[in-house]
Amino acid sequence: MNAPLSTWELLHWVATKPTRSTREDLDALLARADFTQVARDVLVSGPPSEKTTALRVLRELVTPEAHALARLALRDEAADVRALAARVLASAQDAADWRSLQEALDDTEPSVQHAVMDSLTRMNPAAASDLFLERFERAPEAEKLNALATAQRLGLPEFGALARRGLASASSTVRTAAVALLAREGEAAEGLLIQVLTDAAGDVQLAALRALSRRAHVPASVFVPLLSASSPLQVREQALQSLVLRGDASACERVCQLLTDPDSSLRRRTILATARLGCSGATRALLEMLTRTRDEDERADLVSALGQLGGPEAWEALRQALSDESLRVRRAAISAWTSDAAPPDATPVLLERLQGAPDTETRKAVALALMNSRPEVAHRALRLALEDSAPEVRRMAVRALGLDASPEALQILRDHQATEREPDVLRHLDAALERQQAPGDTPISAASPAERLLFDPARTGQSVAEWLAVPERSPATERFYFYEGGHLERLGTDGRVHAFQYTALGDELRIQPEGAPGRSTAFTVTPEPPASNGMPRRFRLELARDVLSDTDTPRTLHFIEPGPADLEPDDSH
Repeated sequence: MNAPLSTWELLHWVATKPTRSTREDLDALLARADFTQVARDVLVSGPPSEKTTALRVLRELVTPEAHALARLALRDEAADVRALAARVLASAQDAADWRSLQEALDDTEPSVQHAVMDSLTRMNPAAASDLFLERFERAPEAEKLNALATAQRLGLPEFGALARRGLASASSTVRTAAVALLAREGEAAEGLLIQVLTDAAGDVQLAALRALSRRAHVPASVFVPLLSASSPLQVREQALQSLVLRGDASACERVCQLLTDPDSSLRRRTILATARLGCSGATRALLEMLTRTRDEDERADLVSALGQLGGPEAWEALRQALSDESLRVRRAAISAWTSDAAPPDATPVLLERLQGAPDTETRKAVALALMNSRPEVAHRALRLALEDSAPEVRRMAVRALGLDASPEALQILRDHQATEREPDVLRHLDAALERQQAPGDTPISAASPAERLLFDPARTGQSVAEWLAVPERSPATERFYFYEGGHLERLGTDGRVHAFQYTALGDELRIQPEGAPGRSTAFTVTPEPPASNGMPRRFRLELARDVLSDTDTPRTLHFIEPGPADLEPDDSH
């Protein structure tokens, strides 16, 4: 029978085991009567892994002996040991512990200094606040940043005074951190934040601008000067977004000047902003841009904006856009003609395109768009689609009618069954009629592979597809999870989750929010070229209309195909 492990042997085993130590491991060490003595020996001459294990156990003891050993470890040569020693002292009350932590503020390793400040703040917030203020002027940049971050995270009593000292720093990085802290102060700091908008550094301006953008009562006049060409591009884009959020049409004249900006991304934002703000005076400029630019994305945005602004000239241009050479522009025009702002003759215009468009994609897009109209219009459009010469158009119409539980839809399908000759369309027709005649017996997702509700346009084969709003800001970005079975979750940057039901039918995405009418849009998926360095592939999902937030503007989401490493289970814990 094997002899039991000594305390040192147990500590060594816990420190060197291939998986992370568990609560049970630490409790086993904590129960040993001679643990404190063994820990002392280890902290004097043991390897870093054993020292950090010993400190994790000492953190649970909360005794004078444990704190004395932590003070000893504050002078260790390994930074991770010193940082963990500082955290052991967070629960201390002894003056010696305070003095040791105060001396450790001079540690040149930022991670250690961060842990020291955290423990000082937890021991005595008021005294820590005074200490950080007293040291701030002469402190190096890393210490200033740590002080501001600690005040932001733990809410120091004098955080406002600390933020104001940070604004006087020569470092733009420190000033940016100070702005983030100052934003916690509420309305009392707004005047100072507005002054910061004139800072020479763009990142500082941007931080102040973002803080003010979230305050609805800050007037639009604060943001208008930042649209100037002398402002950095990110500042101008954020200022434009702030004006759009306020919906203040008084800024229209200045906003419209950005329509000629050389930066294409800013122009596109401005095009959509004119529509959101209701800048009717921009219609002429938008029409001129539509005749001049050849950029497909920009043209689609122009069509969407003109559809929202309206007017005789705009709708005449949108009538022509239904025949544009670009499918994306045509889809944007179709979306405009099915919006609430469309003129009274919208339905005849679209029905004409449904019959006369030379390409199948446009005819499918028109039929799908008209599905959201009144039932009589939707059924008329789908009847015309069933007469189309292209099997894919007829198949789309059959599938759409199969999801319609009305008696009219069932009769249309039965009438068409006598004339359809295409085997693939007939297969979908039989499945649609079976569902209509026996509702509830067979889930839609199980009817056939073509009928699965999993929204997986990138064809990843996953049961959940995650799409990001801004991949460059991951994880601080909106995320959308499309689950098999028609369940969609939108995770906002504020951590709130919004649930929807959805259906992906052909190239049409239909969203059903809880307690609200359903809405749909055409979508396209564009794979980006594979990277030569073996990075995961990426895809762009472009919604002709942002049904996720119920706006008429287009929306782009991004999918990053998981690499092999992303698919392996994480057993590091």
